[in-house]
Amino acid sequence: MADEGRWPPVYDFGELAEYIQILARADDLAATFWSLAELRDERLPAMCQGDVVELVAGAPVLGEDGQPGVLEDVEHWLVIGNTCDLDRPIDKVPWTQLVPLVDLGSAEELDASRLSQLMRYDAYRGFYVPPWPGGDDHHRLADFLRPVALHRGAVGTLAKSVARMREHSWVLLHSCLVRFLAQDDGRHD
Repeated sequence: MADEGRWPPVYDFGELAEYIQILARADDLAATFWSLAELRDERLPAMCQGDVVELVAGAPVLGEDGQPGVLEDVEHWLVIGNTCDLDRPIDKVPWTQLVPLVDLGSAEELDASRLSQLMRYDAYRGFYVPPWPGGDDHHRLADFLRPVALHRGAVGTLAKSVARMREHSWVLLHSCLVRFLAQDDGRHD
């Protein structure tokens, strides 16, 4: 088989990067990022894709030796599993997926250039999460490299949604997930 070179992304990279920047530049994105009304809407599932979930738990990993381990406790997680799966009967779809939110500290604790980069959504392996209403003033980064399966039996009991994205933020999350999952392959670089 001949060398095929670098496998291209499955989307137009420039177009998606431009779309992410348009979404990120929205007027006062941080102030319009979260929806308090939807979090209280009883017609919606207790947990939706894009929700911030409060659950103090260690992040499971397979270590360098291939053995299971647990990293530091994480207090907040971002749901990346589909809302439609969360709305299905638990015996049909018992699991959903979360990624840990890495606490970066308050704006005063963060380097201004780093915060600016995060707010432009330039981080490919993560998703910037601004402070949410009712939470602390910390900025966070959803770590796409550490997805975790959560049994839905914990939803609403041990794992509780504390913030829900508005549609604009949710589209931004999807755009960043696509960029992360479907970027060019690079296996022949």
